[in-house]
Amino acid sequence: MAALLWALLLLVLEARPGRQQGCLPLCSEGRCLTVNWAGLDFDSAAVACRRRGGELLTLQAQSSHQLLARLAPVLSGSFWMGLRLPAGSCSDPVEPLRGYRWTSGSANETFNSSWVQWAAGAAVCSPSCVALAQYQVWTERPCSDRPNGFLCRTVDSNACWELEHFLNGPFRCNDAPCQQQCADAEGGVRCSCFHGYVPDSGDPQRCRLHCAQQSCPAVCAAGECRCADGFLLEGQQCVDIDECHMGQCDQSCLNTFGSFLCSCRRGFLLTGQVRCVAVAAGEVVTPADRDSTLRAASAPSGPFLWVWVGAAVVLVAAVFLLRVYVVRRQKRRERSSDQQPAAPAHPLAPEPQV
Repeated sequence: MAALLWALLLLVLEARPGRQQGCLPLCSEGRCLTVNWAGLDFDSAAVACRRRGGELLTLQAQSSHQLLARLAPVLSGSFWMGLRLPAGSCSDPVEPLRGYRWTSGSANETFNSSWVQWAAGAAVCSPSCVALAQYQVWTERPCSDRPNGFLCRTVDSNACWELEHFLNGPFRCNDAPCQQQCADAEGGVRCSCFHGYVPDSGDPQRCRLHCAQQSCPAVCAAGECRCADGFLLEGQQCVDIDECHMGQCDQSCLNTFGSFLCSCRRGFLLTGQVRCVAVAAGEVVTPADRDSTLRAASAPSGPFLWVWVGAAVVLVAAVFLLRVYVVRRQKRRERSSDQQPAAPAHPLAPEPQV
C-alpha cells in the first residue's frame, strides 16, 4: 500500500500547472527568451511570437547572446530566429549576416558578427530564413520549412503561461465559477488569476502560486508562508532552487525558474527525462524539462491526470476498507469463541456394546 501511495504522490507532483505545452522561458536582466517546440513555418512562428507579446529572436544585445549561450548545451534540433532574406535578394557569405535582415527592423550595424557560426554552404537566392541549430550553428533554410521549433524574445516573464481560461457553458460571474478573477464572455466566462498566480492545468478555474524570476515574495497568512513549486522559503522570500547543483541530470543540465532541463552529449539519448544512454550515430537527442525538485517520469496531465488520481484514490480506499473488514471479522470470531460454554469431551462417542 505504501508503494501505491508513493506512486499517487508522484503523479500529483508531475502536474504542470498552466504552462503552454512545449514552451520553455529563460530570463535574465529584464530580457526573456522562450524556446517553443512547435513545427511551424517561418511566418506562422512569427505570428505565434507576437501572440505571446514578443517577436522572433533578434540577437542585438550582449544579454540576449548570454541567454542563448546558457541555453546552448541543452538546445537540440533546429529553431527559427528573426532573420529573413529580403525578397529578390541572394545571400552573400562575405557579409556578417549574409545579406539577411532582422524581421524586427533592428539595425544590423549593431550586430557582433563574432557571435556567429554559420553552417557551410553556397549563396542561396530562393526565399530563405535562418534557424539556429545545435551547438549554436546558424543554418539557411527555405522559409516554408517546419523545423523543431522557434525562439522568441520578450520582456514578459510569463510568456509561456496561459494566464486566462475560457469556461464554456451556461455560467455567469455571479455564479462564482472562478476562484479569483472572472469576466463574463459570450458562451461562458473567462477565469484569470491575481498577480503571482497562474491557472492550475488540472483545474483551470482555480489558481496556484507562480514565480517567473529568481525570487518572489512569499504568500503569508496566519503566520504561515508558502512558495511556488521549485522554490525554497528563505525568511519571507521564495528563492529558486538550482536543481542542477543537486545532480538531477546525468550530463547537461540547465536550471530555470522553478524547473530544470536535462540533455545529453552527442552520441547519447535522453531517457526518463534525466538519464543518458548511448545510441547509434544519427539519432536525435531531445531535451526534456522538469517542473520542480520532486518529479517522476512522464504522467498524464490535465483531466486525464485526475482520472488516474481518482482511480488510485479509489483503489487505495478499497484496499484499506478491505483490510479493516478482515481485521474486525477476525476479532469477532475470537470473541465468539471465548464466550461459548465448554462442551463434553466426546458428545458423539458411540455406546459400548455388550
